[in-house]
Amino acid sequence: MPSLQSLINSPLGIGLILGIGKALPPRWGFKLADRMGTRLAEMKDSPMVRATRANLWIATGKKLSSRELDELVLDNLQFTANSLYDFYHHINDHDVIRKRVTLSPKLREYLETRIGKNEGTIMLAPHLSNFDLGGRAIALNGYDVLALSYPLPPGGYQWQNQLRRDAGINIKPMSVQTLRESKDRLKNGGAILTGLERPLPETNYYPRFFGHPAPVPVSYVRLALQTKSAVFVVACTGTPQTDYKLECSDLIYLKPDDDPVKEIEKNAELVLKAAEPFIRDNPEQWSMTYPVWPFALDEMPK
Repeated sequence: MPSLQSLINSPLGIGLILGIGKALPPRWGFKLADRMGTRLAEMKDSPMVRATRANLWIATGKKLSSRELDELVLDNLQFTANSLYDFYHHINDHDVIRKRVTLSPKLREYLETRIGKNEGTIMLAPHLSNFDLGGRAIALNGYDVLALSYPLPPGGYQWQNQLRRDAGINIKPMSVQTLRESKDRLKNGGAILTGLERPLPETNYYPRFFGHPAPVPVSYVRLALQTKSAVFVVACTGTPQTDYKLECSDLIYLKPDDDPVKEIEKNAELVLKAAEPFIRDNPEQWSMTYPVWPFALDEMPK
C-alpha cells in the first residue's frame, strides 16, 4: 500500500492540490488547508509526521516536551498546507508574486552584481516558507538562475518540476549531464540554485547539521571548488496570509583540503551553519517531511 507521502506527491495528489489551489478563493482555500494540516498532524504514526516531528525536535535543540512538539508539528503542517495552496493559487499571477515576495537589499545586490560577471554563484535554499514562490520571484525579477532539483524524481515530482518550468523557473533534475551544464554555467559567471537539506537515501558524507551528522546533499561543494564559485544561503520567510521575504547569508568561499572526506564535510558544514539561524528562527515554516536525522525517530519524545 502506498504511503501517505507518496500519495500526496503522486500525479493524482499534485493534480488535486493544483485544482483546489486554482479553484478556491483564499477565504476557503486557507480554511481547507488548515483542516488538511490538522488531519495530517493527527496521523502521528505516519512516516511523514514522524519525520517532521523528529526534524523539528533536533532543530529546536531537543528542548521541547511531547506536548510542545505536538503543537509545533500542527503549526508546521498547517503552514505547509497553506503555503502549497498559496503557491498553486498564484502560480501564474506575476503581478501578485512580484508584490508579495520582496528580495532583501543584500540578495538583490548579490544577484545584480554577480550574475554574468567573472565568478560563479551557487545558492543553497532550505525548504522554508513558500520556497517555490520565492524561486518564482527570482525568475520574475529577471535573474537568470538554473535550479537543480532532486535527482531521478518520480512521476509526481516530474509534474511539479513541469509546473515550475511553466511558471518560469528554469529547473532540471540533478544528473551527470546537468552537473556538467552547471559547471559550464558557473565558469562563465552564471548562477545555480539548489535545495540544501533534503536527505539522501545513500551517501558517503555526513556533515554536521544542528550539531548532528546528516545525510544531506553535498555535490555543490565539489562544484564550487572546481569552478571557484562563491556560495550563499537564500531563505524564504513569511506567511501565506501576508507577504514573503527572500533573505540571504553572507558569501561563503569554500576551501580545498588534502583529505577528500574532510574537504566535503567541513565545507558543507560552513553552508549548513549559515542556514541554521533561518530555520531556528522559523521552525513552524520549515517544510521537511523526510528524516534528516534518522536516529531522532527513536529518541524524540513520544
